[in-house]
Amino acid sequence: MFLKTKAIILHCIKYSDKANIVHLISEERGRLACIVYGASRKKSGSKMAFLQPMMLVDLEIEMLPDRELHQIKEARPYNIITSIQMNPVKNALALFLAEFLYRTLRDSQTDKMLFRFLQESVQILERSEQGVANFHLVMMLHLTRFLGFFPNTENLGLHFYFDMVNGVFTSTCPLHKHFLRPAESAVLYQLMRINYTNMHMFRFSRSERVAILEHMLAYYRIHLAEIGEIKSLPVLMELFD
Repeated sequence: MFLKTKAIILHCIKYSDKANIVHLISEERGRLACIVYGASRKKSGSKMAFLQPMMLVDLEIEMLPDRELHQIKEARPYNIITSIQMNPVKNALALFLAEFLYRTLRDSQTDKMLFRFLQESVQILERSEQGVANFHLVMMLHLTRFLGFFPNTENLGLHFYFDMVNGVFTSTCPLHKHFLRPAESAVLYQLMRINYTNMHMFRFSRSERVAILEHMLAYYRIHLAEIGEIKSLPVLMELFD
């Protein structure tokens, strides 16, 4: 059968001289792995021109029964992404987030609300002119709503510890080692107030932004143990040095 769906490209790897493997999030079928033939980028109109990380594409996919790899037959962008490709800061953020999503979104179940959030996030990054340095932090935090471990804000306060195992703020120090101290929790508290609309109004120092990112990754690894190493992370760290 053939499936027509919108999709967000996460990861692409060379399979042979004529084919690539593409991992993506589709609106209709969730996470998919596909093979695409005719992968030479030298060819005019090559599908690969549209299958780059965080591209928003319309796809026609041949769904092969009892196969883990399906075949992309047609690919075209449904939202032109130029600023992300041309702006080095946005491009580095997109590459990091694409790899991050590739490693965190393992579930193949369809979640149209999640897809809509990711789609809108890419569109916001494309048109944003201010606050871009905070974009990935906002996206990573709000993604936890869809993954089931958004921090519980019932006891949110500036002088509380943040228990990363249970995802709650607490006035007493947890007995395990996975927690943020009050000063670190205060920075997380500030992040909880940020969204895409107001992210340009918040100013973090480089050290604060790096610490937030490290804490966010640690929080994800507690709840999603198989994330592994994110190879694009050092590039992102250098970007804000």
